Amino acid sequence: MYVAIIDMPLKEEKEEEFAAWIAETNKILTKNPGFVGRRLGKSSDGKYIMIAEFENEEAHHKIHQTPEHHQISMQLMGFLKQGPSRKFYDIISQ
Repeated sequence: MYVAIIDMPLKEEKEEEFAAWIAETNKILTKNPGFVGRRLGKSSDGKYIMIAEFENEEAHHKIHQTPEHHQISMQLMGFLKQGPSRKFYDIISQ
């Protein structure tokens, strides 16, 4: 499995709308082979992350080439104070 951990600096008062948007756009993205899903997390200090899971790194790269992903990425920016920061990991043990 390949995951992206993405810091999500949400605008104030956007948590509920953003959580619903994640669930809705997951339905669109799951049509892409190798996409597993995304989850939204919140830390005790109020910071948000999104965890995006893929079967492998190739699936991650392929989804970024789709028009659906491009449209979703553009929508994402409406929820954020600034651009997200990303880190990528290969899962080596469960």
